Amino acid sequence: MAKSAENSSLTSGEVRVRFAPSPTGDLHVGGVRTALFNYLFARHNNGKFLLRIEDTDRKRSTPEAINVILDGLAWLDLLPDEEPVYQSKRIERHIAAAQKMLEDGYAYRCFCTPDELEERRRASGDYMYDRHCLNLTEAEIQQKLADGEKFALRIRVPEGRVSFDDGVHGGMQVACTEIDDFILLRRNGAPTYMLAVVVDDADMGITHVIRGDDHLSNTPKQILIYRALGKRIPEFAHVPLILGKDRKRLSKRHGATSITEYRDAGYLPETMINFLGLLGWSPGDDRDIISRRELIELFDISGIQSKAAVFDDARVRWLNGQYLGMTDYGKVEGKLERLAEDAASAGELTEVPDSKEIKTAWDLLKTRIHFLNDLFTDCRYMFRDPDVYDGKGVRKHFLQNGVVDHLQVLADDFSSLGDFRAASVEAAIRKRAEEWEVSTGKLIHPLRLACSGVTGGPGLFEMLEALGRDTVVRRINNALNWIKSLNNK
Repeated sequence: MAKSAENSSLTSGEVRVRFAPSPTGDLHVGGVRTALFNYLFARHNNGKFLLRIEDTDRKRSTPEAINVILDGLAWLDLLPDEEPVYQSKRIERHIAAAQKMLEDGYAYRCFCTPDELEERRRASGDYMYDRHCLNLTEAEIQQKLADGEKFALRIRVPEGRVSFDDGVHGGMQVACTEIDDFILLRRNGAPTYMLAVVVDDADMGITHVIRGDDHLSNTPKQILIYRALGKRIPEFAHVPLILGKDRKRLSKRHGATSITEYRDAGYLPETMINFLGLLGWSPGDDRDIISRRELIELFDISGIQSKAAVFDDARVRWLNGQYLGMTDYGKVEGKLERLAEDAASAGELTEVPDSKEIKTAWDLLKTRIHFLNDLFTDCRYMFRDPDVYDGKGVRKHFLQNGVVDHLQVLADDFSSLGDFRAASVEAAIRKRAEEWEVSTGKLIHPLRLACSGVTGGPGLFEMLEALGRDTVVRRINNALNWIKSLNNK
């Protein structure tokens, strides 16, 4: 397809865009990004964002798949401004449009059977239709109809060229000699995708078609249908595909691709909107965090990059952590309580913590986790006493001279400490370190290991305050008993 400077028909009035998925499987992140770009363009221009379910493949389209689409869009708050249009309910409208093209001389009947087509293609070596039926006389046509011969309807491709300006790829043009007389209605009377999408977009008043660039080659053919039907041609913008880190088209081999998989894994909708909004589009700077409001304010088709974007799981995981760190407990309270119940049922926790305990842990750890469930898996030490201790940490921090004595004294200090807030706990630890002439780290690391079972985590003093005096003293004593039993072996 060659580049061209010729413009497609400009539109006026309200901006109307659509997302048109086929319900034949999961709602993939590539489709969600297309939906998001359409949504942002509509909101930026005070227009309408519409949804069309292209469910004409009756064998593969299922109610369950339709619900996946609707649930995924609802989770991301990308619901359409009008009731969804179901393509399967518009077949009579598609057929009527093809019949009009036939009556107006823009289409013709093709009586060739599949076997005949294949035989002539093998003989000629040319896959394009040879227009065998284009010049049938009216008498020949009527005789074939009288004989009950089945036929398809093909478009009569005119001479000349088709040119349009693509919002991403620029001016495009294709010679009509490169376009086959493609089928509008199949021999069984069923409309083709090429016809249906144009009729639906025209009837829905779509002004801008923003879709994946795997549809770029369809655009000249669809423009011919618009012209034949006398419909206004929308503006087009074809968005490059999303690739995996190996630069191949994103697929299951790269990991999760369905938006519901990311939802179920604990990603926030804000994360996915932010990540997908900046995946192949740029506001002109290098920002990593951008809100929905900012995306709407800044979005323009000119910011869509013409090269394929790479989906980086590590980046979206990091981004989810950033959003968790900005999330108030009240917004996730219900989800966290359900996850706590699940963790207790799975044996991760010995009992279901109350809301106060969960909130305390959340406020302490929300900037250190990537998913909600991390609070009850990676950070379960906030809710249950350690039953194992990090092996490397044991060798480094438990099995050193003086550790047992130090921990015992600190447990006694904490038991009698009137104020167990972080500042007071820190002062008590530093006082002992100075008295014993050891670095504070010599006390902090064994204490952390004793109270959490791991060697990393939030600030120790804040963690001890969050755990509370009784829990801290009990855990230190548990660790001391464990160390002593280890030494007696």
